[in-house]
Amino acid sequence: MSPAAEQQKYVHYLLFSIGATALTLVLLVATGSLGVAGFLLVALIAVPAAYVHMRFGTAAATTTVVLVAFGSHLLDGMTGSIGYLLQFGLVALILPYLLRRGWPWARSVAVSVAFIVLVSYLFLAGYAGMIDSTVSGQIDSFADTQVEQAMALYANSDLKPEQVDELRSAAEQMADYLRYAYFGAAVTITGLLAMLLLWLLSVAARGDYRIPVAGFQDWKAPEMLVWALIAAGFISYFAAGDLRQAAVNLLIILLPVYFIQGFAIVVNFLNRRQIPPIMRGCAYVLIAFFNPLPIIVTGIGVFDLWVDFRKPRVKTT
Repeated sequence: MSPAAEQQKYVHYLLFSIGATALTLVLLVATGSLGVAGFLLVALIAVPAAYVHMRFGTAAATTTVVLVAFGSHLLDGMTGSIGYLLQFGLVALILPYLLRRGWPWARSVAVSVAFIVLVSYLFLAGYAGMIDSTVSGQIDSFADTQVEQAMALYANSDLKPEQVDELRSAAEQMADYLRYAYFGAAVTITGLLAMLLLWLLSVAARGDYRIPVAGFQDWKAPEMLVWALIAAGFISYFAAGDLRQAAVNLLIILLPVYFIQGFAIVVNFLNRRQIPPIMRGCAYVLIAFFNPLPIIVTGIGVFDLWVDFRKPRVKTT
């Protein structure tokens, strides 16, 4: 590469890094100031740095993540910068790095999630030790904070007092469940954000980079995993105490895996039937948000081991 071309590449990398930093900071501010509507932007926070990673490499992405962390520190102190790094910065560095190395998308997501959860747990344990607390104590504090933040969103609303009381009761129940199933919820939410990031990167590619997502419609979980799901289901129903809690957390992790497998089966079916893109998009939205469709799709994913829904059926006369 000539010196002029090298200089132009460096300028592009610098401009994209600065632009991605500014966009990420805007998204972070928006999620904190728009209330409930801001939650819809959470899935986009990791995208700018991850896009820079796919376009220009690890050095450019690291520069972007460091700049965003510094900006978050100026806006929200150490809590803001650490929160960004753990929730969004790590996935923007790890997932694109693995994809650029040609890893299959499923393995890239799984390894990214495992690494992020491990680092987050170690950080939480270290922080708890520094303040003479425990991991469970920090989880309790986090759950209480989430309740207060949720209720603050409705403090200035037009809801009646009895409606606010009902919302508080529901929020406290959710907090209790979060304490009980924190590990499973953390893994699942991290995995969901990684999957959304993967999809958004594939949409934004436009030929500038390659995402190895070919064959999604044929993807299936390892066959032995279904027996872990079945065992966790029985244990969560019949057992008690710590054993039941572990089984519930395992179910929370595995059920979304089989939802993804069921979703892949639906994609396979719609592609084979050559359904128009608009109708497919509507079907995907219905599957994701309208009960009982997510449950049905998860069931399809579970029973795919025995039924093999994607196997072409031979018509007999």
